[in-house]
Amino acid sequence: MALSRRQFLKSAAIVSLVIPLIPGANAALIYNSPEITPDDLPMNDWIWIGADNQIVIGVSQCEVGQGIYTGLATVLASEMDADWDKVKVKFVIGRDAYRQESGGEERSQFVAASTSMTNFYQRMRVAGAQARCFFIAAAAREWNVDAQQLRTENSFVIDDHRGKKIAYSDLIHWSQDIPLEANPALKTAEQEKGSLIGRNLPRIDCGEKVDGSAEFGIDVQVPDLHIGVPWMGPSLNGKLGSIRNEKQILSLPGVIALVRTRHWSTLNMARLDPDMAPNTIIVVAKTYWQAKKAADRLDVEWIFSDKDNFSSETINQDNKKALESDDFITATNIGDAQGIIDSGRNSARFHEARYKAPYITHATMEPCNGTCYVEKDRVTAWGPFQGQDLAQKLISIFAGVPIENVTLHNTLLGGSYGRKYIPDPAMHACLASKATGKPVKVIYPREVDIQHAYYRPGNTSHYQALLDEDGYPLALWARYAGQGLFWQLHRSRVTKNGGWDETIVECVYNTRYDLPALKVESITVEQNISLSFLRGVGSVASIFFLESFISELAIKANKDQLEYRMRLLKNEPEMQRVLKATADAAGWGNPLADNHYQGMAVNIWVARDEAFISYVALVAEIEVLGSAWKVTRMICGVECGKVINPGLIKANIEGGIGFALSGALHSQLHFEHGGVVESNYNNYGVLHLSEQPEIEVVILDSERDPQGCGEVSTAVVAPAIASALQVATGKTYTEIPFPAILER
Repeated sequence: MALSRRQFLKSAAIVSLVIPLIPGANAALIYNSPEITPDDLPMNDWIWIGADNQIVIGVSQCEVGQGIYTGLATVLASEMDADWDKVKVKFVIGRDAYRQESGGEERSQFVAASTSMTNFYQRMRVAGAQARCFFIAAAAREWNVDAQQLRTENSFVIDDHRGKKIAYSDLIHWSQDIPLEANPALKTAEQEKGSLIGRNLPRIDCGEKVDGSAEFGIDVQVPDLHIGVPWMGPSLNGKLGSIRNEKQILSLPGVIALVRTRHWSTLNMARLDPDMAPNTIIVVAKTYWQAKKAADRLDVEWIFSDKDNFSSETINQDNKKALESDDFITATNIGDAQGIIDSGRNSARFHEARYKAPYITHATMEPCNGTCYVEKDRVTAWGPFQGQDLAQKLISIFAGVPIENVTLHNTLLGGSYGRKYIPDPAMHACLASKATGKPVKVIYPREVDIQHAYYRPGNTSHYQALLDEDGYPLALWARYAGQGLFWQLHRSRVTKNGGWDETIVECVYNTRYDLPALKVESITVEQNISLSFLRGVGSVASIFFLESFISELAIKANKDQLEYRMRLLKNEPEMQRVLKATADAAGWGNPLADNHYQGMAVNIWVARDEAFISYVALVAEIEVLGSAWKVTRMICGVECGKVINPGLIKANIEGGIGFALSGALHSQLHFEHGGVVESNYNNYGVLHLSEQPEIEVVILDSERDPQGCGEVSTAVVAPAIASALQVATGKTYTEIPFPAILER
């Protein structure tokens, strides 16, 4: 009889697993063993050599679903000339080599901002080259021959002249005598031909995810494990009063404790809000359902805060008032855009539009969770951590133990989109374990996950332009208003910029369109709502506004959208190349099926601090039948540098499109009395599988180093659909999500 995944995990009785190699998967995964086995000898921060020529490759970027375990391991294995069939991949943690400084975050170990491949590509190449050069040098000593006559292949050093070969594992004993080269010679492009690079290798985590043996945070089992389910109040800023039925709840079967704690806002975390009053109860019980049913029965006195005097209506009013004020801070000012536009405001060549995007949440498929066991002088934590150093630091503070005494075991992340960078479930689990003396796994019910998350802010914009006689912009003036992510998380960075928040005007303040005069302004509207990173961050709204406006200008000028953008991108030949390839693949300009319409959008994604530049274009095709409509086809072109694994790029682009379609068609949050109205998938809309359109990904070759691809397709989805809707109906669509029923 086949075991279910949970039966398998339960029978294993431990968290550390070694998943066996499955047919077709090639490289294997090692789950959560705290140390490399003693038989595996280290070469550097990334490589361990085992018996029978087995190679363990460490990957420090956690698997969030983006395929990074496969991608980075491929880079190292290719440079090392490792036998992929004998490679095992292990998540590694704690060394400085595993840290990065990117996307506005201080140097630490984390995954965010599509920087994993960009920031670790060179490190993995160097690590692999160090190994390859070492083994050649070791074989030269072993055989007493000139190293120049040796080569490497499939984890062997080969001497073609003498017809001999020797396994890497038989040479590792030379590691005491031969130091690794600090700057080894990397493979040339010619030497890389025929290697693993550029091949569509299967993802090493796919088989485990399909057969159920993959370990996610919610699967963690340890001896004597208890479950914690949080009760959180009806508003975001109130606090606990009394628990009216505390005795009755504690008498329920399986319930062992009610732990009062705080669900921390990002303002608390950024030390901008000193209020640390308890606002959460963790119900700890022997099973999830015992804890969940007890939490549902809690009768709690809730004390609303003055900060809870907001709703969707007041937020809209605040943004509208800000948008009409003169308190903006200039992010970009080229030429005299404002003066030019003001001079032609009453002409037929003037065009303006106002746009709006809602607050949304991550709604990860795996609910947020974390497991902690606090002992006298140490803590062990398990979970889907997206930021390892942050989690370790916070757990050490909450447990009151030195940070070096906190051991983290990272599982796969069942979706994150940025949500699991903040380790709040593990922080709650830490306090619950400290209070009970038991290992505790805290699991957020979906309602808690949606109503007490860290959101992407909604914002608004006002666009104005004056066109020349040919219909192209003489000047463009964009004003943005809304809550600022960096103003909440990294206020010093905003202050350094002069007061404007780059997340509000992301990919717009530094647009590469050829505009003779451009003014981009922003204003931060304070709200008592916790924010955090969410896939695509600010660009999903900011590019929706910009690209929708560009499409409107093209239509106003009676110009083809492709032709219009190609001219505005005359100084960006690489973006032109991507756009042209995308349009060709979509059959742009060719007759479409009846009732089918196309629209397009582009984005030159310049990552924060110019960590990378990726070029992306999207053609959306829709079908309109009466007042009903649907997205039928998406063609996305991308140039994101050197292609390590085309399958991974394709999957990331497809996933980004699907995620963004949720926001374009369904997802939005509403607020009443300081709380979130939506609570579960029944009223917080996400894309249904039946709504996913046909997607074609066009990957363009590049000689640049690998660039980011995990988020770049998210921002172009909504504006491409908006332009297709305008072509179909003659009306503009300036708010997302778009209406399900069209006005005709």
